Amino acid sequence: MTAVCAILAFYVLIQVVIGSDSAESSVLNIYGGPLEQCSHSGMALTGFTRDGYCTDINGDTGSHHICIDLSSTTGGNFCSVTGQSDWCSSSMTCHDALFDEEEDEDNYCPVQDWCVCQWAFASYLQYAGGCDKIQDLVCEAINMQAALAYKSMAGITKYDNALRCIESRCGVSLSKTGTSALLAKAMNNKAGIVYASSLLIAASAVAFFTWNRTQQMQGKREHLVKSMTESYA
Repeated sequence: MTAVCAILAFYVLIQVVIGSDSAESSVLNIYGGPLEQCSHSGMALTGFTRDGYCTDINGDTGSHHICIDLSSTTGGNFCSVTGQSDWCSSSMTCHDALFDEEEDEDNYCPVQDWCVCQWAFASYLQYAGGCDKIQDLVCEAINMQAALAYKSMAGITKYDNALRCIESRCGVSLSKTGTSALLAKAMNNKAGIVYASSLLIAASAVAFFTWNRTQQMQGKREHLVKSMTESYA
């Protein structure tokens, strides 16, 4: 039974690891690795749900997937270029408030690395005058969903430029890669886990059948010994 439980456990593990392509890509960055935090200690807490990450969340119609360093002095200010009020220069609840119980939620930190709307980012590029005239990107914290969204809008200059800008700033190739290939790239980081799990399943199966065979042989031996004992009693 132990072996059977092990097999079932590893089967469940593989199902969890595999999941769905879209679900996996929602927590991966543009490099196909784990999505990193956008905001950090000393900064205001960002993220649509204020968890520090540019995660893909149902209900986030703005798709806040692009992490920008709003404190950088290179390029035009995101808020002013996109015609918004200057919240980019404001202070909000500190990032540490989420992770440190002793941190006072009434303490405020400056907005710095921030998850901005991927559609607003495309407009930002357009109004700023190009990729070399925007503020710095925090590449490891940019959600893969942004690349997939821009890919789905291929042929529309505004979004093609947004994708090319991310490629240029982050040193990654995305525009010449098909959507399915991007998803495959996103899935690569768990391939080793699936492979290892498969080996463990196989090993558990072998162990189970070996144990089962041993039990059968032992039962036969016990039956044979019992029969012989009764015959010579």
